Amino acid sequence: MKKISAMVIGCGDRATVYANEGCRNLDMMRIGACVDPDVSKLEFMKAQFGVPAENCFTSVEQALSRGRMCDCIINGTMDKLHVPTTLPFLEQGYDVLLEKPVCNNEKELLELRDAAQRNNCRIFVCHVLRYSPFYRKIKELILSGEIGTVRHIATYEHVGVFLTSVSFVRGKWRSERECGSSLLLAKCSHDMDMICWLNNGTLPDTVFSAGGRDFITPENAPEGAGTRCLVDCPQSVREKCFFDAKPMYLDNCLLPWYPWQCTGKDYREITDAEKEESLKTYNPHGECAYKAGGDIVDHQTVNVRFKNGSYASHTVTLGSFRDGRDIFVAGTLGEIDGRADEGRITVRHYDRSTSWYNGRVIDVNDDAESAGAHYGGDRGLVRDFVNTVAGGELSISATTIDDSVNGQLLVFRADESMKKGVPVKF
Repeated sequence: MKKISAMVIGCGDRATVYANEGCRNLDMMRIGACVDPDVSKLEFMKAQFGVPAENCFTSVEQALSRGRMCDCIINGTMDKLHVPTTLPFLEQGYDVLLEKPVCNNEKELLELRDAAQRNNCRIFVCHVLRYSPFYRKIKELILSGEIGTVRHIATYEHVGVFLTSVSFVRGKWRSERECGSSLLLAKCSHDMDMICWLNNGTLPDTVFSAGGRDFITPENAPEGAGTRCLVDCPQSVREKCFFDAKPMYLDNCLLPWYPWQCTGKDYREITDAEKEESLKTYNPHGECAYKAGGDIVDHQTVNVRFKNGSYASHTVTLGSFRDGRDIFVAGTLGEIDGRADEGRITVRHYDRSTSWYNGRVIDVNDDAESAGAHYGGDRGLVRDFVNTVAGGELSISATTIDDSVNGQLLVFRADESMKKGVPVKF
């Protein structure tokens, strides 16, 4: 198949992951242009993907002025920029791979959907979990009828200490006031989409949600804690604190592209001395996690009743010691459960001969695509998008904007319910 050409808008972590999957791992794409106000990121795109200098733009307006240059767009901008940076490219006829969440309000969500339909363009929302062998197999099992009709779906997301800190306590998504996205929207739009996708023979009817910022708060800071780990927090206090910046960012930085973005340099070029100095002065990742001023909730539970009488529940907890996702699906003829990071699914049925149950384990680790980010979902998403742009058929995982609307609306309704303290009709 001829390689498709893509323009990357917002050349951060997620967009470059998709570009790498398309260009290197799948060899189905080339990057023809890029847009980012940060010149260092444009230099990275030139070096890593061979983007011509004349096709590197610091603004969307510059790129638009050149007319249609590529087959599609990869939009990895921050949440609140998704719609304004996508709409004008739909008018030029581009198909779009859009990082989740779509946006942070219902008006823009429907506006974007309608614009895609009007211009006959495809928008794939990056709900990558649908494409992982683990979740795809669960969808296949449900569609096969093996467990009958879905009665209840229960999902649980454990957000590990490091990711909690780097994203939702000290990071870009720590404040709904600042970034415009709630925890459910920024972190669990995957899970809300998953619930609607696995049960898409019906629609949500009523939503109730509860949660709050109750654990990672100034009142719960270790006794004697300072305001910056490396400046005024005693060593005796830091040794007992999960969020101590030195081991987390200087000794064992699991996601190094996040905490050093504020330095204005590529994380691979920053010296240890520069990292330490930033944590002591201006870097938000050097602040006391408990006193960093975020307003994102640190735990939330969502309960959904569907129109056909089935139910779903989702719980998210920040600061878990083991991160990952669990799922349990109860059907009228059987049940499914598993943990995504383990890659094994158990299917059970009632056994009349023993009045107990029998079951079998499906190991999706045998699938070559189960490795990699999001349990293999990143690669599957990019392959499906490229195949569709090239004229291929949609897969069962397809995250088109039309099919992604319900999951996104579910987030808005759940957050409304949590803030009001009452059930909300979908």
